[in-house]
Amino acid sequence: MFVTESLNRIPEIVEQEAFSAKLKKKLAQKFVNLEATLLRAKVLRELSKEKANYIVQSAIQPEQASFAYLFAPFILGNLNQTTIYHTQATVPVLILLNRYYQVEKKLHLKVDDVLQALNIYLDLHDTDLDEVDFFYYALLNALCRADVAQIYLITHLKLDAQKIAAVEQFFKIKIHLISTDPSDKIMNCAELNMRQLLFKNKDQSYIELCEKLSKLNAQLLSVNGSYNQEQATQLVEDMFYAEHIYEKLSVYAEYMQTCLQNTVSSHPVTLLV
Repeated sequence: MFVTESLNRIPEIVEQEAFSAKLKKKLAQKFVNLEATLLRAKVLRELSKEKANYIVQSAIQPEQASFAYLFAPFILGNLNQTTIYHTQATVPVLILLNRYYQVEKKLHLKVDDVLQALNIYLDLHDTDLDEVDFFYYALLNALCRADVAQIYLITHLKLDAQKIAAVEQFFKIKIHLISTDPSDKIMNCAELNMRQLLFKNKDQSYIELCEKLSKLNAQLLSVNGSYNQEQATQLVEDMFYAEHIYEKLSVYAEYMQTCLQNTVSSHPVTLLV
């Protein structure tokens, strides 16, 4: 697909799966020249002062424990880490976020405007692509951003570690793989009591749920070497009790709702908090 040989490692990352014709068409619509965009980002990345995280997460299905990672951008945000979170707008994602703002309404915001204001951006993609196509599409979006220093791949897909290492080396970017298990279940998100999950007072079932969600999210902090697993788990769990995740989520939601109410499409919004 690419003229540059090293770029041809990208369509080989998912084992025995490559770019579909549908994905190639979508990429051609978004990028005037995808290869040039990737190579330009590679060069500018070394010069960029911004160091953002980019989370690519495969579609979250009902009752899957991978739902935990929907909180990851707010956890990283509490650590002053700029984070773009990219997943598909499946039912569990919509149910949780619709409690806070009208997430199903489409806004044509500039990602950089939102990041400048909040250090967090949720890129919720339609479910028009299958899981492999979406994975490649989100990964390419991450690699095309010169400010992205770390990519987290959260997926159940079987990936080729050698190809990931080759892409890391070529782009001078860190890629972390967090494998998920589709059979690992939690309660239905529609039944979640968010006041127990995100606030201090929890009954035994929410104490256990919080522990599970904390352990899963702690992987993002431990794989990059910031903390060991035990330290990271304790840090994340404290955020669930101290309302820090709720505060980040509510500020993000207020920003988005303000954009919706004012029909703002391309300019930053001044948010009073």
